[in-house]
Amino acid sequence: LVELMQRTAEDVATIRSDIAEIRGGLDSLSTWVGVVETKLGRLDGEKEDHEARISILEENLAHQTHLTGEMWDKIQDLENRSRRNNTRVLGIPEGIEGNGVSGPALLLTVLRDCLPLESAGAIEVEHAHRTLGPRPPPDQRPRPIIARLLRFQDQERILRLAREVGELRWRGRHVMIFPDMSRELAAQRKLFTPARHHCMELGLRYALQYPATLRVTIDGKQCRFEDPEEAIQELNRLPDPMREEEGPQPRRETRRRRGSEEGRMEEQ
Repeated sequence: LVELMQRTAEDVATIRSDIAEIRGGLDSLSTWVGVVETKLGRLDGEKEDHEARISILEENLAHQTHLTGEMWDKIQDLENRSRRNNTRVLGIPEGIEGNGVSGPALLLTVLRDCLPLESAGAIEVEHAHRTLGPRPPPDQRPRPIIARLLRFQDQERILRLAREVGELRWRGRHVMIFPDMSRELAAQRKLFTPARHHCMELGLRYALQYPATLRVTIDGKQCRFEDPEEAIQELNRLPDPMREEEGPQPRRETRRRRGSEEGRMEEQ
C-alpha cells in the first residue's frame, strides 16, 4: 500500500509538472496572440488608410484622364484648324519643281490644267512644298505636295471643283486633291468608309462633315452620325422604297476605282 501511494504521489507530481509546463506554454501563446492582434489592428488601420488613398488616386486618375482627353481634343482641333488653308496634292512627279519652277507656281499650273478655274491667278499660294522625307525612287509613288493658300475660300472652291470634275489628269498622270488634316483625324474619318460605300450603293445623299460627322439625307430629313457603327445599323434598317425615294446623287464610274478618293465627296 505504501508503494502504491508513492507511485501515485510520483504520478501526481508528474501531472503537476506537465500542467505547469502547459500553463507556461499557454502564457507564451497568449502573449504571442496579443502581439498578433496588435499587428492585425495596425494592419487594419493601414489598410483603411491605403484604401482611402487608392480611392483618392482613382478619382484623381479619372479626372486627369478626362482632362487629358479634353486637352488632346483641343490639340487636335488646333492642329487641324492650323491646316484649314492647306491642300494636299498627290500624283505630281518628283523633280518638276526643281526645273526653275517654284512650288506655288507649279501648284497654280496643275490647278489651271486640271480644274475649270475662271482665274487661277486670283488664287494666292503662301507656300508649297513636298512632305518631309527622302526622295523616293522613280518607280515609287511621289511625295505629296502640301500647299497653303492665303484664303480658305479658295481651298473650298478647289476641293468642290475637284469633286465635280471627278478623275483628274495632269500630263498623263492621275492626280488627287485632298484637304490636309492630322493623321488621327484622317483615321477617324476613314472609319466612315463602309457607311459612305453603303450610302453610294443606296443612292442616298451624304456628306462627311468636319471633323468626323456623317450627314445622310433619309426621306427628306438630315441625320447626323458621329459613330460609324451606328450609321451602318441605321442604314441597314432602311426599307427599300425609302432608299429609292431619296433621289440618288450623281455617281461616277471612276469613284468605284479610286478607293480612297471617295473621301473627298461632299466634304465640308
